[in-house]
Amino acid sequence: MPFRPTQLAAAAVFTCLLLWYTLSTGSKPDPAPASVQPPYAKPDPSEELPFYQIPANSHFRGHNGILNLTNPQIQMAKVHIAVSQSDIQSLPLMQPLDIQLPASTEITITDELTDPNVEHPEAARTTVNIPRIHHTQPDASEFIFGVATTYERLEDSLDTFAHWLGGTNARLIGNMQPSLDSDAEGRIMKKASDLKLSLGVVDSRYEFLDRYFALLKVLHESRQPSTRWYVFIDDDTFFLDMSKLLTTFAKYDPAESWYIGALTEDFQQMATWGYMAYGGGGIFLSAPLVEQLLPHWDQCFARRNTGDKMLAQCIYQHTTTKFTWEQNLHQVDLHGDQSGFYEALRPQPLSLHHWKSAAFRSTIDMYNLSKVASVCGNSCILQKFKFKNNWVLTNGFSLVKYSNADMKHRNLETDVSMELTWHFRYGGASSAHFEYSLGPIRGSDGGKKISFHLESAITESDGRVRQLYVKRHKTDPEVQPYGAVEAIVEIEWSLA
Repeated sequence: MPFRPTQLAAAAVFTCLLLWYTLSTGSKPDPAPASVQPPYAKPDPSEELPFYQIPANSHFRGHNGILNLTNPQIQMAKVHIAVSQSDIQSLPLMQPLDIQLPASTEITITDELTDPNVEHPEAARTTVNIPRIHHTQPDASEFIFGVATTYERLEDSLDTFAHWLGGTNARLIGNMQPSLDSDAEGRIMKKASDLKLSLGVVDSRYEFLDRYFALLKVLHESRQPSTRWYVFIDDDTFFLDMSKLLTTFAKYDPAESWYIGALTEDFQQMATWGYMAYGGGGIFLSAPLVEQLLPHWDQCFARRNTGDKMLAQCIYQHTTTKFTWEQNLHQVDLHGDQSGFYEALRPQPLSLHHWKSAAFRSTIDMYNLSKVASVCGNSCILQKFKFKNNWVLTNGFSLVKYSNADMKHRNLETDVSMELTWHFRYGGASSAHFEYSLGPIRGSDGGKKISFHLESAITESDGRVRQLYVKRHKTDPEVQPYGAVEAIVEIEWSLA
């Protein structure tokens, strides 16, 4: 959550002042435990580490490419998964595969990598059953989404927004910081149109936190006759499946007053900011509630706070509507390595946040993560698949092998505990500070877990999706965010 310096400076509570001082002086977060894998964040282009020059049309260049591939000799294994559509309604939390993850072999990457005569590792092959895929997006015209951001950040997010918002008839309105780039608005509007996004932008003189609250007016002015829900999001909010979002909100009568969202996962954050909807998971207001708030907008705006806090205060002080926690929306207030959250044996989230936040030292490429949906549907994203030799694929995120010591104490197919891989940003915390929101939490695997993380995904002309999961040598992420590539597992998805 962003902080308004003027608001914090006036705070009377010592703990809030201490927290403000820690953040405003730019001190570094507590170092991650030794067991935490280094985050694979995109470095600043001006500081990019050496990159082995693979040809642009090579199979090893996806949306990002693979950074710091300094040695042409790497270990590689390949898996081919064919998907067969069936009448099943859902997937189990853990779906066993009837193959082992094959042993890797050493290959040499050359400029002739795409030559059909170049030998590649033999792929292990299997078939999985999935629910039938709907290739058209649902009608979500009852939703209007609002985001306070900059033109640069919005442009960077459009590809990802297109996964869940494109072609749904839902509107997205940006309350924008004016740009010095005179071409920015036209360029972004064209890209949005190409991605089938119904986008509108409004320049605002307000600073970011005020623009967030000002969305209340902006969205109301942009509403359509079909609008039932006003949704506040961040530019790094990601919904995995619009159909599931519609199904979830079908249980709420939009003719009543509703204030729905996600709590922070961190109890210490909640102790500071309160019991409210935290903005990154998505804040949903029904139309009647918005009508109740608008007459009080000036009074609420004058209180000045963080955007989601201003919204909560306005609702609590001027209506009788209370916060409803929709628990599968996620703020993801987890600093450092978030892999334990994503790899836990849990139902697919409705929303995710902080996926490109440098402050949280985690970047999860939602664009590449979601590509597999074109072959096996949205239900396949983050789905768990277990190989016969106990490697676990979290589809679109990671491929891991837990240590023997860890495996002695739990069953991969039934254990729903979440591995504690992140670190405590505010000090004095324990796993109990997260159990109220995340449920059972277990200790880290002590650095013994073997982890490959998705770094690129390629959609081929015939519809196949090829994911590249990369294992890197460990480094100090404060010094070098990318260790040298040690091995790659390619997983190819196609229709059976």
